[in-house]
Amino acid sequence: MKKILGLIFNRWVFIALLLLALSLLIWIVGPLVAIADARPLETEFSRWMSIGVLALLVVALMAWKQWRARRGNAAVVKQLLAPAATGGGKEADSPDLAAVRQRFQQALLTLRRARFGKQGLLSGWAGRLGGQYLYELPWYLIIGAPGSGKTTALHNCGLRFPLAQDVGDHAVRGVGGTRHCDWWFTDQAVLVDTAGRFTTQDSDRENDRATWGGFLGLLKKTRPRQPVNGVLVTVSITDLLTRSASERHQHAATVRQRLQELHQDLGLRFPIYLLVTKSDLLAGFMDYFSMLDKDQRATPWGMTFALADTGTAALQRFGPEFDSLLHRLNNGLVERLQSERDPLRRARVYGFPGQFAGLKGVVQEFLDTVFSPSPYEAQPMLRGVYFVSGTQEGTPIDRVLGAVARSYRLERALISPNQSSGKSYFLSRLLGEVVFAESGLAGIDLKWERRRKVLAIAGYAAVGVLTVGLASAWTLSYMNNRRYVDGVAQRVEDVRRLVQSTPNRASPDILPIVPALAATRALAGTSDDVPWKLGFGLYQGPKLDNAARTAYDRMLVDAVLPRIGLRVEEQLRQAGNAADSDYESLKAYVMLHDVDHFEAQALKGYVEADWDAQLGRSIEVEQRGQLSEHLDALLAQGAAVSPLPEDKGLIDFQRQRLASVPLAQRIYNRMRHEGFGADFPEFTVVRAAGNNAALVFTRASNAPLTKGVPGLFSYDGYHRGFQKEVPRVAQKLAEEQAWVLGIAETPKDAAATVRAGEPLVNDVRRIYLNEYAAIWEAFIADVKLQPQTSLSQSIQMSRLLSAPDSPLPPLMRAMARETTLLASNNKNIVEKTTDRANDALKRSREAIADALASRKADAGPPIESLVDDRFVGLRRLVEAPPGGKPPLDDTIALIGEVNVLLNAVDNAVKGGAAPPPSPVPLKVKAEAARLPEPLRSMMDNLSQSSAHVAQVLVRQNLGNEVKSQVGEFCRQALAGRYPLDRASPRDATQADFATMFAPGGKIDQLFQQKLAAYVDTTTRPWRFRAVDGVPLGTDVGSLPQFQRAQAIRETFFPAGNVPSLRLQFKPVEMDATLKQFILDVDGQIVRYDHGPQIPASVQWPGPRGTSQVRVQVSPPLNAGASGMVYEGPWALLRLFDRVTITGTNVPERFKATFNVDGRKAVFEVTASSVHNPFQLRELNEFSCPSGL
Repeated sequence: MKKILGLIFNRWVFIALLLLALSLLIWIVGPLVAIADARPLETEFSRWMSIGVLALLVVALMAWKQWRARRGNAAVVKQLLAPAATGGGKEADSPDLAAVRQRFQQALLTLRRARFGKQGLLSGWAGRLGGQYLYELPWYLIIGAPGSGKTTALHNCGLRFPLAQDVGDHAVRGVGGTRHCDWWFTDQAVLVDTAGRFTTQDSDRENDRATWGGFLGLLKKTRPRQPVNGVLVTVSITDLLTRSASERHQHAATVRQRLQELHQDLGLRFPIYLLVTKSDLLAGFMDYFSMLDKDQRATPWGMTFALADTGTAALQRFGPEFDSLLHRLNNGLVERLQSERDPLRRARVYGFPGQFAGLKGVVQEFLDTVFSPSPYEAQPMLRGVYFVSGTQEGTPIDRVLGAVARSYRLERALISPNQSSGKSYFLSRLLGEVVFAESGLAGIDLKWERRRKVLAIAGYAAVGVLTVGLASAWTLSYMNNRRYVDGVAQRVEDVRRLVQSTPNRASPDILPIVPALAATRALAGTSDDVPWKLGFGLYQGPKLDNAARTAYDRMLVDAVLPRIGLRVEEQLRQAGNAADSDYESLKAYVMLHDVDHFEAQALKGYVEADWDAQLGRSIEVEQRGQLSEHLDALLAQGAAVSPLPEDKGLIDFQRQRLASVPLAQRIYNRMRHEGFGADFPEFTVVRAAGNNAALVFTRASNAPLTKGVPGLFSYDGYHRGFQKEVPRVAQKLAEEQAWVLGIAETPKDAAATVRAGEPLVNDVRRIYLNEYAAIWEAFIADVKLQPQTSLSQSIQMSRLLSAPDSPLPPLMRAMARETTLLASNNKNIVEKTTDRANDALKRSREAIADALASRKADAGPPIESLVDDRFVGLRRLVEAPPGGKPPLDDTIALIGEVNVLLNAVDNAVKGGAAPPPSPVPLKVKAEAARLPEPLRSMMDNLSQSSAHVAQVLVRQNLGNEVKSQVGEFCRQALAGRYPLDRASPRDATQADFATMFAPGGKIDQLFQQKLAAYVDTTTRPWRFRAVDGVPLGTDVGSLPQFQRAQAIRETFFPAGNVPSLRLQFKPVEMDATLKQFILDVDGQIVRYDHGPQIPASVQWPGPRGTSQVRVQVSPPLNAGASGMVYEGPWALLRLFDRVTITGTNVPERFKATFNVDGRKAVFEVTASSVHNPFQLRELNEFSCPSGL
C-alpha cells in the first residue's frame, strides 16, 4: 500500500497527469475559445501543435532544472577537490596522503553524476528521473572536542553509506581544503565530521583558527545559498563528569565561540542538536537498558524543543524535559529490578536513575554557557538534547559511590569496564527521523534571506497592486467603454439624421454632403493612440470602427463618386475654348467609364484642380483638406467607375473639337498641368539677395519676398528640366490620344522627334519661352525698394544698398543669370555665381547642346533669344567688359554718394541750416533713365524718396521756427485784436503791428532769412520752389500768410517802420439837407459846404497824436446824431468800416460815402498805394502762422 501511494504521489506521475489534463482541456475546450472573430484552436492541427508546445515546455523546464542541479553538483565536487589555501605544501610532502587523495577523488568523481534515493545510489533511468544530487542533499556539520565520540556515533548511527563498496569505508577523508575533515556521504544527507581540534583550538591556535576559517569559507563558496542544514554538537559523559567546573565552562565557551563563528561566516541561522555521547559510561546504563530490543534501542532518548522555544525559553524547558526523562526511568525501575537476577547488576540498575539525575546540573550548566542569549551575538537555535551511545567501551563512572566514598573517606571500589556489545543506543532513528527530517529548518544566507524576503514582499505587493490595479483598470475600462459605446450610438443616430437631411438629388455640388461625410468618417476615426482609460483589453473601438468604416466607404461610392462623375460631365459639356482643362476633363470622363485606362493619380489631380478653381476661397482650408482626404479614401478602394451612363455623343463631339488643338500646345499644357518644375527651387528675392533683402526690397503686389518665379521658369528649369521633359510628355500624349482623343493610328515616337530637332520641339519651346519672358518681366517690375517715410530710413536704405555686402548686386546678377538662357551670353554670369561654381561647366555644355539643337532646327537666331533679347539691358548691367568693371559698380557708387548727401542733409537739418546744394539727385535721375528695370524704378524711388524726406524735414524745421519766432508773438499781440479781427473791440498797438509787419519785422526777417530761397514770389499766389526736383511742400499752410504780410507791409509801411497812411479827400457831392460836412483826423480838417471841390490831404497818424477821428454835419436834426467820433490807434480804419466804399478804374482811387442818419456826403479818396487800406483783402484774411 505504501508503494502504491508513493507511486500515485510521485512527482513525475503528477506531472504526467497534469500534462494529460491540460491536453484534454485544450482538445475539448480549445475549439470553443474565440478572440474577437478568431478561433485559434478550432482546427485539429492547431490543437496538436498547442499540446506539443506544452509538452516541450514541460520537458524543457525539467531539463533545465536537471541541468542546474548537475551544474551545482559539479561545482561542489570541484570546490571540494580544490587545494587548500594554506598548508598545501605540508600536504603535498606527506607520502601517506597519496592513497587518501586518490580515494577522495575517486569518491567525488563517482558523486559528480550520482543521484541519491531512498535505496541508495541510483543509476540509469531511475537515477535520471528521481533522487537528489549531492548539492541538493542536506549538509550537516559535526563539531566536538577530540574524543567526544563524533566518529563512533556516525559509525553506529544505522545510516546507509552508498560509497562504502567503492571506497572501502563509510567515511571519506578529505584532501586540499577539507583534509582535516571526514566526509560521510549517506543516502539522506552529507555529514562533515570536523577535526576535534577545530573546536578546541588548543594545539596550534593560529593555525587551527586559520584552517577553521578556511573550511567555513569553503562551505560558503561550495553552497553559497545554504552552506549547512544543521550542526551536531557532541559532548561526552566523560567531559561532563570528569572535568572541573572551570574546564567545563571553558569547553562550553569554546563551543559557543565556534557556533558564533558559524553564524557570522556562513551568514545563516541553523538548528543545533546537542548529542551527549558515551552515555554508556554512566554507571548502570548498560544494566538498565540491556533488556531493550533493536527497535527500542533505535528510538531517540532525549528531548526536542518546540520551534517557538528559542533562547531562554529552550533553556528553561530543559529542566522539566529532563525531569520527564528521569520520571520515566523511575517508573520503569520496579519492573526492571524484578526482571534482574544478578544482585550486582540489580544494584547498578537501582542506582542508574540517580546517576542520570546527576547529569542535570552539568548539562544545564553547559547549555546555559553555550546557548544563553546575548544582545551582541546571534541567538543559536537549540533544537534538542539527546543522550546516545555508539559503542560500549571504557569504565563506567559512578558519581554516587564516588561522592559517598569521598564523604566518608572510604576506599572506592573499582567498576569493571564495559564489554563492547556492538550495539548502539538511541542513535539509529535520531539522525534519520529527527535531524534529517528537519533539514528545512535551516535558513539561508542572511543576505540571501533578506533579499529573498524583500523580493518576496515586493513580489506579493506587486501581485497585489497588479491585481487591484487590473481589477480597477478593467472596471474603469468597462465603464468607459460602456460610455464610449453609448456615445458612439448617439453619434450614429446623429449621423443618421444628418445623412437623411442631406439632399439626395443628382448634383455635381460636393459641398452639401461634406458634413455628412465628415460625420460618418469621424465615427471610424479611432486613432492608434488608444486612451488608456479605454484600454486593458476591453477597447471596443476597432469593432465599431470596422462597421463605421464600411458605412463610410459605401457612402463614398454612393454619394461622392456620382457627384464627381456629374461634375466631370458638366465641365466637359461647358468646354468651349479647347484649353488644356478641356482635354483633362475629357480624359477624366473617359477614365471614369473605362477601367482599363483608369489612373488614380491623374483623376485625383484633375478633381483637386477643379475643386480649387470651383470653390476657391469660398471654402475653409480645413474643409478643403477634408475633401482631399475623402477623395483619397475613395481612390484607395480601387478603380472608380462612374455609376452614370456614358454619353458617347459627348465624347465624340469633344474628341473632334480637341483634336484641332496643336500638339505642341497640348504638350505644353500637359507639362503645366502636371506641375512640372516643382523639383526646381523657386526664385525668390530672399534666396537670391540674402537675409538683408527684407530690409531693402518689397513687392509692389504685396506678395512676400519668399515667393517669386516658379522653378520651371529658371535657368536650371529650362536646361535641366524642360528640355528633357518634353520627350516624355510628348510620348505620353502620343500613347493617350488613342483612347482619349480616339486617334487610331499611332504617331511616330515623339522622343525621336525631339532629338531630331523637328519644328514640333521649337513650337513647344516657343510657347514656354514666351511665358518665361512674360513671367520674369512681371516679377522684375514687381520688385521695389521699401518705402522710406523718414530721413533716417533713407540713410539706412542707401547705406545698405551701397555697402560691400549690399543685397542689390547679387539680386541683379541672379536675375540676369535666370533671364539669360544662351550659354554664350550666360558664361560670365555662371562663372561669377559662386553658389553654382561646381556645376557651371556641366550646365554650360547642356546649354550649348540645346543651342546647337535649336540652331539645327532653325537657321535664324537661337530660340532662346525670345528671352535673352528682352533682358539684354539687365545682362549688360552686370557684365564686366574686358579689363573693366561692370556698370553696376558705378550705380552702387552713386548710391553711396546719395548716402553721403543724405547724411549731410541730416546734419544740416539737425543744426537748423539749409541743406547743402548737390548735383547728386540730378545724377541719380539721369542714371535711372538709362538703367533697366528693376533698377530704374529703384533709383527713381531712392532719389525721390530721399529728396522728399529731406524737404519734409527742412519744412518741419522751418515750420518750428515760424511757430516760435512769428506765430507765438502774433497770437499774443495781434490775434483777436483790431485790425486783424475787424469785429474785435480791442485794438492792437501800432508798435506790435509794426513789430510784426514792418520791413525787417518778425515775419519779414524770418522770410528773408529762412524761406526766401524756397519760395517763388514771381507767381501769384506764391509757390515753393522745387529743390533737387522736389518742392519743399504744398502751398497750403502758412505760405499765403507771408504773401499777405507783404501786401500789409507795402500798404501800411510806405516810408519806414511806423505804420502810416496818406489820403487825399476831394468832395464829390453832398445831400441838399446838409449845409456843411467836416472830417477831423487828429486835427487835420476836411470841410465841404457845397462850395468849390477843393482836395484836402490827410495823414494818419495825425500831428496831434490824439488818435481821434471825428465826422460832423450841420445843420443837426431835431432827433439823432449830428456826427461820428472814433478814438484809438486805428480810429481812421474803424471810421472807414462805417463808410460805403466804391471802387474806380484807378486802383488807388475810390469813392467814400459817409452816411449820418441817412444824410450822405460823397468824397473821392486817393491813397498813396494801389492797395486800398480800408478794403485790404490780405489784412482781412491774414491769420497768425502756426507752422509751415
